[in-house]
Amino acid sequence: MLEEGALLDSGKLLAIEDRIFTERRILVCASTAAIAYMIGLVIRVLRHQWLVRDDGTQKCIDFTSMWVSGTFAVSGNAAGIYHTSAWQAAWQGLTGLKDCMLASGHTSYPPTLLFFTYPLGLMPYSAAFGTWMGGTLLLYLAAIYLIIPRSAAVIAALTPFWLIFNILLGQNGFLTAGLIGLSLVFVARRPWLSGILIGLLSYKPQFGVLFPFALLASRNWRALVSATTASLTVIIAAALAFGYEAWPSFIKSFLDRDLGNLGADEGVRLTLQSMFGLWSWIGAAPSISWTAHLVVATFVTLSVYFVWAKPFPHSLRAATLCLGIVFVTPYVQVYDLCILSVAAAFFLLDGLVYGFLPGERAALFVCLAAAYFLILPIGPIISLVLLVLLARRVAVYCRRDSSLGFGFSSWAWAEHPKV
Repeated sequence: MLEEGALLDSGKLLAIEDRIFTERRILVCASTAAIAYMIGLVIRVLRHQWLVRDDGTQKCIDFTSMWVSGTFAVSGNAAGIYHTSAWQAAWQGLTGLKDCMLASGHTSYPPTLLFFTYPLGLMPYSAAFGTWMGGTLLLYLAAIYLIIPRSAAVIAALTPFWLIFNILLGQNGFLTAGLIGLSLVFVARRPWLSGILIGLLSYKPQFGVLFPFALLASRNWRALVSATTASLTVIIAAALAFGYEAWPSFIKSFLDRDLGNLGADEGVRLTLQSMFGLWSWIGAAPSISWTAHLVVATFVTLSVYFVWAKPFPHSLRAATLCLGIVFVTPYVQVYDLCILSVAAAFFLLDGLVYGFLPGERAALFVCLAAAYFLILPIGPIISLVLLVLLARRVAVYCRRDSSLGFGFSSWAWAEHPKV
């Protein structure tokens, strides 16, 4: 009787979610939110609260660093982006900004970033910003569309708070999420193309460390060889294109960094959205923060390996890997959480193809709403909720619950499922 009652309650919850989360309602709500974002950005521009000040000078935002790095690449002095004196001189000469904290040090990205920022150095600041944000946004939305080819999914991908945060800073969250999403879309059908996209992710290598584990576990040797070859090619090409001095300069600047303190500069309201960042925010010692982070990262890495080693649906595998990427690296900022949009898209695809479990869509909606409080380090909490939802689906698959239609024989192991 209790089991029958639980099934009835589950059925009622699913029916309620079916009525609430319709494609039409999602499209209307997401479109409204996207329009509100656009109006807010226009107001910021008119009030000189974004990009340009009242006197016409540039605002101090993260994109300026990318634009400045592009000018170094164009000038042939790529190694200068890792030298404090050259970096400060370029900032003041190009922008006129003397009180910007971003101009006080140097860039922390490897020379492979210059392949993406080189074209920006050929353009005026405003044109470079529009090109950067427009191009990377299209890459991000293309990944979402190829995962779920529906307009509602694309519009909904414009609504998370981390998206508007990425736009305000002019950061690279769209580029990172787009490369990860597209690489996972093509990993089974076009492994060589997937490997190339993974190789391009070497501009932000902390987000690529889990790919070898996943590809080894799934025995996708073509994608693994392609990713390894592409990564080495990009590294060598950066040395040939921008000068071999850039790599020793980058390595030295990286080794000189205080890895016990990865937080934002004093006065900058950015909090790391990782387990390390959460423990640091509550005042834990660096040793405790690192231990907590490494314990979680180890567990998540083993989980990713398990899921990719078994014949689970590709959509579930991809969602697990995206979430694992966010968990494993200690340095995750709000704009990097665009990766969670890709994870959510794969998760929803799995639900659309194989059926949703009770409460899943409501939980995803709560996570989306909670994202508006990301000025606090609640990114790990949102990720933890998504991890629980994924673990729940994995458990159901493992039980081979025929009443839910989750039989091993029905799984699309090698191909990307179609909606």
